[in-house]
Amino acid sequence: MVSRELVERSNHERPFDTLRANGFPANGWVYGSVLLKTPQIIATALCVAGAAAIAVYWPGLGGGFFFDDNASILLPEGVRLERLSTEALRQALTSGQAGPSGRPVAQLSFALNHFFNGFDPFAFKATNLAIHMASALLAFFLALRLLAAATPPQAGRRNSLIAAGMLAAAWLLHPIQLLPVLHVVQRMTSLSALFLLAAMLLHVSGRERGGRSGTAELVLAWGVLWPLSFFSKETGALFPCFVLAWELIVRRSCNGGLDRFARLLAVLAGLTFSAGAVYAVLPAGQWLWAGYELRAFTLSERLLTEGRVLWFYLGIILFPRLEALGLYHDDIPLSTSLLEPWTTLPALAGLACLLWLAWWMRSRAPLVSFGIAWFLIGHALESTFLPLEIAHEHRNYVPLFGILLAGVWALTRVLDTNGPRKTLGIALSVMALTWFPFVTALRAHQFGEEGRRTQIEAQHHRASARAHHEAGRILAEQEEAALPNSPTYSFARIHYEYAGELDPASKMSWLGLIHLNCKAGKPVERAWIDELARRLRETPFAPGDRSVLYNMKDMSIAGALCLERADVEWLFAAARANPTVSAHVRAMLHSWLADYLALGARDLPAAEAELERSLALVPHNPSNRLKRAQLDFLGGRYVEARGKLTELRDADLVRSERETLAQLLACLESGDPAAGCMGK
Repeated sequence: MVSRELVERSNHERPFDTLRANGFPANGWVYGSVLLKTPQIIATALCVAGAAAIAVYWPGLGGGFFFDDNASILLPEGVRLERLSTEALRQALTSGQAGPSGRPVAQLSFALNHFFNGFDPFAFKATNLAIHMASALLAFFLALRLLAAATPPQAGRRNSLIAAGMLAAAWLLHPIQLLPVLHVVQRMTSLSALFLLAAMLLHVSGRERGGRSGTAELVLAWGVLWPLSFFSKETGALFPCFVLAWELIVRRSCNGGLDRFARLLAVLAGLTFSAGAVYAVLPAGQWLWAGYELRAFTLSERLLTEGRVLWFYLGIILFPRLEALGLYHDDIPLSTSLLEPWTTLPALAGLACLLWLAWWMRSRAPLVSFGIAWFLIGHALESTFLPLEIAHEHRNYVPLFGILLAGVWALTRVLDTNGPRKTLGIALSVMALTWFPFVTALRAHQFGEEGRRTQIEAQHHRASARAHHEAGRILAEQEEAALPNSPTYSFARIHYEYAGELDPASKMSWLGLIHLNCKAGKPVERAWIDELARRLRETPFAPGDRSVLYNMKDMSIAGALCLERADVEWLFAAARANPTVSAHVRAMLHSWLADYLALGARDLPAAEAELERSLALVPHNPSNRLKRAQLDFLGGRYVEARGKLTELRDADLVRSERETLAQLLACLESGDPAAGCMGK
């Protein structure tokens, strides 16, 4: 352990002074006959690692948007930033729909990307890569600080520098980190991690430094960087937990006990956890559990399954295989009991052993204990009780640091020895830093083209309904899919049908089949329409299922869907009859059906009736009130239209709606609305 005098001295020294006091000479160290300066080594290594990351990821930067990119980036009006005005920036900040906060910091970053480059996927993904590289840099300095503080003074600090560099390189090039780079919307994850790592580094530095400068660092960490992390993604809320783990394990081991700050933080954490638990069981906190009504699993099934999922994550962290990695992991079977499947109980017992190991190692090897705690804390929100999807790789973006930290700490130990252990440690490290970028490069090439990405995903995850649906959708978009006897049509149909069979609640695949036959000029099979209606009415109506009705409405208006009006209305009615559909969503469905009736069926009275039903459910929705005014305008009821539009002058409308409002008011003030504006 580091002596108390050494720790106290490091509190008042610059970052590299701490390293020098623990064994680094003032100008570097002599290795052979060459004088190597620490800052030069770091700069050179970082440049090499950055170049390697660019080379590895370059093939994937040319890929397109996919999956959740539509909902958070392509569709929100606020992301379409065209001028840097106060109102435009406000709309960008409030454009998000993900998470309770809307994640305004991440949404603003998307909007700024659009401001400079439009919806160019390359620019969005290059920005993600830059964020990832910056996060790796912070991971390096955080690891270096932790390793230097936990390494005995008599050991060479050169090993700490090597180990921190290994950790940063593995963080940067590990294939499990690919999605926060090439799946654009996962910038929410990487941006939150960037601010969290910066806050953690400043907290550690501030606590070690002390004095006014240390206090300033703590204020910056807690008052600025922590909120930025949280408002990029809610996982930033875990920052105090990471800090508490460091205080209780690493700093306590170095100092021989807890100081007043650490004890106060522990008490506040306990009170906060207790208050949160009480809130979760009160009526006011029931919104936390509401998502289970829309899932195909219960709370107990999720908790049981996540035990296996965490070991799956550890498996692909330690031994990443291309066929095991993927955008979708809906092919992981649910655990319905401790013995179904049989691996559930061993997985939970293994997690208990992991917790015991962290406790047992807290004094013997604090960084191993802290690394295990970091991994488990990193999964405390997304892999426990919340009604989220079962598994996603990007959830390991921050937790990976803990596993790597434990690994490189072990590396520093074997580097101080001679013989087979040292040889084995070096060999494993070289193998990892060769294998990780190789697999990442293969994945990046896969993600560089949508057809290649989706077909490989479907091959690697044959039991994934989502992977098959995506593969079918990409094939259905090809021109050859319009030829009913072409292989493209046949394979698209097979993927869609297989997706529907794999997921009994899947709805989009049936809409895909209907669209595929419409495109190929073939009659739509009645069984497809009936099955889609049944699923809309009887299976849980998840948030993503709204897009089925929205797409059906849009495609029908555009003429890309050959459904009869009676079938469209029947499908909307089936969705509204679903008991899991809230009043808010039913209002939305009435509004979308009104769009179809007005623009597709050209039946204004029927569209007005649907809008009235929507407004009866949610009377103050400004978008639907604007639609109602438009129908009055189109119906020649200019006085009624003017009254409704005037009431909307101060309403919360997105930019396109405000432009429509201004245009309609200008038409009404022109004196002859019918002649001047009806065609607009």
